[in-house]
Amino acid sequence: MKSLRARVLLLIAGFAFVMAALLAIIMHASVREYYHDWLYEKSNSFAERVLAAHPDLWQDYRRDPAGFGARLRQYILYSPNTGLYLLDTDGHVLASAGEGKLFWSNYKVDLTPVREVVHTDPPVPIMADDPDSQGKSCLVAARPVLENGEMRGWLYVVARQADFGTAMPELLKSYAIRTAAKVGLMTIAIGGLLTIAMITLLTRPLTSLTRATEQVRNSGFCDELCESFFTDSERDDEIGRLSRTFREAFDRLKHETELVRTVDSKRREMVASVSHDLRTPLTALIGQLETIRLKRDQLTPAEREQLLERAMHNAHHMKRLTDALAELAKLDNPDFQAQPEPIAIGELADDVVQRYVASAQAAGVQLEIDYPDGLPLTHVDAALIERALANLLDNALRVTPPGGRVLVRALRDGDGIRLEVADSGPGVLPEDQARVFERFYQSSRHREQRGSSGLGLAIVKRVAELHGGQAGLRSEPGRGSTFFIELPLAAA
Repeated sequence: MKSLRARVLLLIAGFAFVMAALLAIIMHASVREYYHDWLYEKSNSFAERVLAAHPDLWQDYRRDPAGFGARLRQYILYSPNTGLYLLDTDGHVLASAGEGKLFWSNYKVDLTPVREVVHTDPPVPIMADDPDSQGKSCLVAARPVLENGEMRGWLYVVARQADFGTAMPELLKSYAIRTAAKVGLMTIAIGGLLTIAMITLLTRPLTSLTRATEQVRNSGFCDELCESFFTDSERDDEIGRLSRTFREAFDRLKHETELVRTVDSKRREMVASVSHDLRTPLTALIGQLETIRLKRDQLTPAEREQLLERAMHNAHHMKRLTDALAELAKLDNPDFQAQPEPIAIGELADDVVQRYVASAQAAGVQLEIDYPDGLPLTHVDAALIERALANLLDNALRVTPPGGRVLVRALRDGDGIRLEVADSGPGVLPEDQARVFERFYQSSRHREQRGSSGLGLAIVKRVAELHGGQAGLRSEPGRGSTFFIELPLAAA
C-alpha cells in the first residue's frame, strides 16, 4: 500500500472486522457458558428433586428391577428429551427411562468426571459419557443414590435439549451484564491501542522531519545532509515523497548557499585584485602626466614624447583590463548562453592564426598551424572560441623569445575536439600550474613585462565550461608550455 490514507483506512477496516469477530466470539462463548450453566442447573435440580421426593429409590429398584424403567419414565413425563438412568457404582446401566441398548451388558459409563466435581460448591457442569451413544460425551448431572446411608449407585441425568421458549432465569441477566462489560472494556482497550498506533504512525515521520529540519537549520546548510536525517525517504507513500522533497529542497538550498558564498568570495577577491591592478597603471599614468604638466618647459621633445608614450601604454593597459573584466562579467552572467552552430574548427583556428602572423614576424617568432583534413563539424559559438584562442595566442607570443616557435593544432581527441597552443617559452613553474586559470593570478616576475591583465586564461576556462568542455595545461620549466581546450563534438 503506497498511500498513507489507504493504510489508515485499511487499519480502521481491520479494526472493525476484528472487533466484530471478537464480539461474536465473546457472545458465543458467553451464551454457550450460560447454556451449560442453565442446563446443568436444571438437570441437577431435577435429580435432587427426584431423590428428595423418593428417598427409598434404591429399595424401589430392588423390589422391581424389571419395572423400574417405567417408574423413571414417569419422572421425565414433562421432559421427554431428558435421559434418566440408574447406574451402579461401577457405571453399569441398571435401568433407563428410555429403551434399553444391547451393548449395556458389557458397557460401563466412565464416572471419573462425575466423581471429581460432584461435591464442588457451586456445582460445575460435567461433560461425561452418554449411555445411549457409545463414545459420545454430553452435559450430564449425577447424584448419588443412598440406602441406609451407604452409596448404592447414581441417578444419572443426560440433558439433551433445553427449552429456550420459557422465561430465562436471573442468571441470564447476570451473563448479559458481564458480557456487555467484557465487550465494553475490550472495545475501549483495543480502541485506545489503535488510537495510539495511528497517532504514532502519523506523527513519527513528521517528528523525524522536524528534527531533520532543525539539524539542517542549525548547521547553516554547511554540513552534508546525512541519510539518517531523512529515515523515511525510501517510503512510497506521502510521507516518503515529503521526506524526499525536503531533502531535495535542502540539497538545493545548500548548493545555492555554497554558490552565494563562492560568488561573494570571488567578488571580494575580484574587487581587491581589480583595485590593485588598476592602481599600478593609474598611479604611473598620473605621475607621467603630472611630470609633463609641471616640467613641460624643462623637458626636451624626445623626453616629452617618451613620457607620452608610457602614459599611452598605461592607458591601453587599463583599457585591456576593463574590457577583460566586462567580458568576464558577461560570461559569468547566469542568463548568458553560448550560441552554438556547426563550425569547421580547423578553419576557424586558421583564421585566428592569420591575424597574428604579422605580430609574430615582428617579434621574430615562428607561428604555425596544423590540423588534419576531415575533422568533423563542431557545434560551438564561433565568437567565443575565437576569443579564447586569441587569448592563448597572446600569451604564447608574449612569453616566446625571438627565434622561438608557436604551434596551433586542432585534432580529434576521443569523442571531442582538442585545440592546442604550444610555445617554446620558459614554461610555467610547477607551483604556478594549478592556479594559472584563476582570475588575476600571474607570476610576479612577469606581471609588468608581459602586460597581462591576469584574466585571459580565466576567460579561456569560462568559454570551455560554457561549451561543456574544459581547459588545461602541460608544461615543463625551460621547455615551453602547451595550453589546450577540449570541446565535445555536440557542445551546447
